[in-house]
Amino acid sequence: MAKIGLVLSGGMFKGLAHVGVLKVLEENNIKVDAIAGCSMGAIIGAFYAAGKTPQEIEEFVVKQNFRSVLSLSFSTLGFSKTPKLQHLIETFSGVTKFRQLKIPLYVNATNITKEKEVVFSSGELYTATRASIAVPGFLAPKQIKNDLYIDGGALNNIPVSNLPHNIKKYIISNVLPTEKLDGKKTVSIKDLLEKGILIMMDELTKLRLKDVPKQNYVFIPTKITDGPALPNEEKFRQIIRKGEIAARKKIPKIKRKLLK
Repeated sequence: MAKIGLVLSGGMFKGLAHVGVLKVLEENNIKVDAIAGCSMGAIIGAFYAAGKTPQEIEEFVVKQNFRSVLSLSFSTLGFSKTPKLQHLIETFSGVTKFRQLKIPLYVNATNITKEKEVVFSSGELYTATRASIAVPGFLAPKQIKNDLYIDGGALNNIPVSNLPHNIKKYIISNVLPTEKLDGKKTVSIKDLLEKGILIMMDELTKLRLKDVPKQNYVFIPTKITDGPALPNEEKFRQIIRKGEIAARKKIPKIKRKLLK
């Protein structure tokens, strides 16, 4: 059987839907050989790669009050100090370095100094995940040596291309699928900005997937269109449930196309 890579997109709190996808994969005894994660997908991927079960991850993330996790130190570029977040991630995962992970993990970020994507697969795990989640306007860029890094989704929100060459088949969990605007409804500037960004991300994904045979991957799109920027426990669980529902619909296709 060909090795399978799991790809977890970015999407801020919408990325918690990946937890639901992981739950369904485990229920069906579907194992993955490597994980590529972007932004929130990098954090969820790190937890899973560290050996945490989807149930453990769910119970951990839904209990977090992210307002208290982020420092009140807010620079002109966003939240800049995240020691509490680092402590939470490292304490829960029990991991500080990539080499301690049980499943190989590939985390991407965008080096805006050199204007290129960078993939982390060794060294300090939090450094990589902190760079990958640096959403412009929310978290300040992560400085590594003389360069600044922002969210990996700026260049590659669905990082299939970052998995090693021996991975031939892919399960892709995407929490930011595009959908058409309803021309009959009033749209806001926020709607237009979000739609424009999603279209760009979608086109970049198509370019990166053009050389991958369609029979070698299955998309699991989870549509999440509502909710506040910092939802509560109930909202977190709703997002995770949506990931479960989306994944269950794709299990027959995964078994038919990838598990041969």
